[in-house]
Amino acid sequence: MGSTNLSAALFKNVLDALPDGILIVAESRRMVYTNNRFHEMWDIPTQHYIDDEGPAIMKYALSQVADPELFVQVVEMLHRNDNDYEDEIKLRDGRTFKRRSVSFRDADLGRSRIWIFTDVTAIVHSQLDMLTGLLNRNKFERNFPSFCAEATPQSLVGVALLDIDQFKNFNDTYGHHAGDEVLRKIGAVIRNHLQRSTDIAYRIGGEEFFIQYGGRSHEEVAGLIDNLRRDVEALDIPHVTNPPFNRVTISCGFGICASPRPSDIIYRKVDGALYQSKSNGRNQVTYVDLDFVQETTEHADEDSHACVSSPAQRTASRGD
Repeated sequence: MGSTNLSAALFKNVLDALPDGILIVAESRRMVYTNNRFHEMWDIPTQHYIDDEGPAIMKYALSQVADPELFVQVVEMLHRNDNDYEDEIKLRDGRTFKRRSVSFRDADLGRSRIWIFTDVTAIVHSQLDMLTGLLNRNKFERNFPSFCAEATPQSLVGVALLDIDQFKNFNDTYGHHAGDEVLRKIGAVIRNHLQRSTDIAYRIGGEEFFIQYGGRSHEEVAGLIDNLRRDVEALDIPHVTNPPFNRVTISCGFGICASPRPSDIIYRKVDGALYQSKSNGRNQVTYVDLDFVQETTEHADEDSHACVSSPAQRTASRGD
């Protein structure tokens, strides 16, 4: 066996031994290589061979992702430049893949790309609040500061803080098992309102939730938050210690910014808007303009862990 064949065989064996799915695409968009793990991860039928079935493989993969339109947008964008890229993609069956793409040039293939897919489902599940199915506080504290830095006039950042009204009284009246069921139902309502991959929600305290929206207008965020509030009230869960509504309700504070802001300032401002909703009678939404906040020495620490005080402190300051 010649040295060229040996090198090719060794290259294939190494890639087939990797735990990641590997796809190599030429400048012409022809798929020139996939390893075994790629076929396993995407459940590609064995009859789809790389030489003639590139479009069939792509179509089969698109049928599995939760947001096929966004998937294709990213592919098209990257094939027009040499940038490296990394994100996460959700599959319809509940799995999550990390997707990485690196550009390289080859004498025969031209400007090509290697795509690397890693199954991170187990990691993602460790970042979930199991009661509500939303991301947990640890994930929030890691993600929120970088999200705040992404705001531009062309890509607005919207944030909302939600709190269940008089939830301690609910638990005292109906019991913690009933309280857990309320959290599950409200978590389901919130998930149903996450319409884009850039809509992300967290449970950050006992009865407190945070939602971040990327690339939405003020009107869109305001409408989404108020519809969410209405849908929680429409659950019609009895709550006699939450007058005058006598059912489970939520109060909300939200804001929009068009330029990067310190995460602790953003959080404190929407928390203040939530406090206003509570003070004004609960079961309502209050807006704060995050682009006109005063950035004074009160925000001494812009670190991610400075943006969230304890749930007990916040509840006491608002009076629930």
